[in-house]
Amino acid sequence: MRDPHCPSCGTPFVRVVYDEGTVERILNRFRMFSFRCQLCTAHFRVYRAQPPAQPSVSDRRQYKRLPVSFRANLLAGNARRMDNRVTDISMGGCTLETTSTLPQGSFIELVIKPASNEEPIKIGTAMVCSSRPESMGIRFLEMVADDKNRLSQVILSLLVGQSLHHIVRFRERVEFHANVFRTLHFHKTRRALAVIVDF
Repeated sequence: MRDPHCPSCGTPFVRVVYDEGTVERILNRFRMFSFRCQLCTAHFRVYRAQPPAQPSVSDRRQYKRLPVSFRANLLAGNARRMDNRVTDISMGGCTLETTSTLPQGSFIELVIKPASNEEPIKIGTAMVCSSRPESMGIRFLEMVADDKNRLSQVILSLLVGQSLHHIVRFRERVEFHANVFRTLHFHKTRRALAVIVDF
């Protein structure tokens, strides 16, 4: 069966999402499963004869977090904080490594700098959804269309890069096993020839 694609933007980068509630459980029984587009953020349902692999209990996020190392400026209470670093990101939020954390529930403005030659991405409204001694989990709430498009392009390049990495690793494993098979076959052939010669 063909992997689901987003009906809004056509991308194959979609993620099955865990839905709670009676309606969702009933739809799941009829093989209608929820997915979230990782680029345009559309939420949609798809019929699947086989249930898709559900996200682990520890990761029920709607969006897959991708490892990065981006600089970021944070504005909270009219006080700009510098030297922050984004360590993972998605269309829905990020993890911010910082020297001074804010309490959970704080609203902030965030400017992310993916690269020196790229235009910054401004998150107009974001919220601290978790706070640890040296990092904060940030949920993106509001951004203008241009910034959302720029973020989507960054996420797309990260997802494509990750997919290519998996393909290369898969090919390396296939080549390794093929080499092992050839080596074993060569040794078996040599032993068989040695037996024939001795005979």
